[in-house]
Amino acid sequence: TAEIARLAEERKKLQEELGALQLSMTPVEDEPETSRGLSTRAELIERILVLGQDVLDGVKFGFDNAVDQL
Repeated sequence: TAEIARLAEERKKLQEELGALQLSMTPVEDEPETSRGLSTRAELIERILVLGQDVLDGVKFGFDNAVDQL
């Protein structure tokens, strides 16, 4: 019937979309291990902010250490 054909076509379209999404989430060869678990833009941004804060903390520590040595 027409309803079965329509549902079969919709299923096929959804399977193709799922395949495309799964392919887009496949890690690239040179992707760092720490970023492989990130699946959303929000997770990536959060990770970038954490790394940025770590760098800032390291620079501040180095600066404070240099000042203490003066």
